[in-house]
Amino acid sequence: MKQFRVYITEPIPMYEKMVKLLRSSNVEVEVSKVFHEYVPEDKLLEFDGVIVADSKIPIEPIKKTERLKIIQKFGVGVDNIPVELCKSRSIYVCNIPGINSLDVAEFTLAVILSILHRIRERDRMARKAKWSDRPRVLSERLTGKVIGIIGFGRIGRQVAMLLKPFRVRIVVYDPYVSDEVVKEAGVERVGELDQLLKASDIVTLHIPLTGETRHMIGWRELNIMKRNAILINTSRGAVVDEEALYKAVKSGRLKSAHIDVWSVEPVPKSNPMLKVGRVQLSLHQASWSVNFFMEAAEFCVENILKTFRGLKPLNVVWEPMR
Repeated sequence: MKQFRVYITEPIPMYEKMVKLLRSSNVEVEVSKVFHEYVPEDKLLEFDGVIVADSKIPIEPIKKTERLKIIQKFGVGVDNIPVELCKSRSIYVCNIPGINSLDVAEFTLAVILSILHRIRERDRMARKAKWSDRPRVLSERLTGKVIGIIGFGRIGRQVAMLLKPFRVRIVVYDPYVSDEVVKEAGVERVGELDQLLKASDIVTLHIPLTGETRHMIGWRELNIMKRNAILINTSRGAVVDEEALYKAVKSGRLKSAHIDVWSVEPVPKSNPMLKVGRVQLSLHQASWSVNFFMEAAEFCVENILKTFRGLKPLNVVWEPMR
């Protein structure tokens, strides 16, 4: 019987678990020891399955390959994969929506509380034993604020659920979700993005990157927001015009922001946002919990093996979710 081969495109945390599970099923596995912006062409020609996180899948080898059966995304967003081309070549593209929803939602709540309660500043002040500076670092309550959630899929709904005990007003903008879903969540719906931006003290983004959502938040939208509002982006970097956001936070137009995702990844050291003290930053890690990586590793392996057995994998991205 032919031995199948799987390539893991980058050293994903806990990749060892995937290697062990695949090898126990007599699958040959190779793991890239470094992150490549683009997956090397030969790997897409020589392997039957690929597990990819943030590396980009180039177009040319997808046109040429006669072997590749499945590209399994270790995450949700598939903007780094030429989905339509893969579909035309009968190569499955699958993702893992839902597994990381709670992780991103908890991260979002943690970010909100960290900014409002000025955790970073208080930590720095304490490490320098600046007791007399305490009156300069006062926090704000989350309770009573207006939270705007853009995108009310799994993650957006989890964020709303976690916020409920804080007695906040939650408004959502998502033209693709049903009224029943919004009603069941007990939140307010607005029909226009501008309505949400004008009303919200904190705006959090939970949408995919598409032609429609690219630069959805630009200079015009940032100027519509309340002065001293907070923007949180854990979705995709290009959803926000990064230069406009830099200008807004640098000038004090916004109180703060948290950026987890970037227009260019890996983020270059020259990015001016890295030097803006009033923003919080992370490196596309909102979902990075031990729990997520354990569950995601198991799902990815099982989906790959299902394909190798001649069965249809789960979460094929061009099919509607059940």
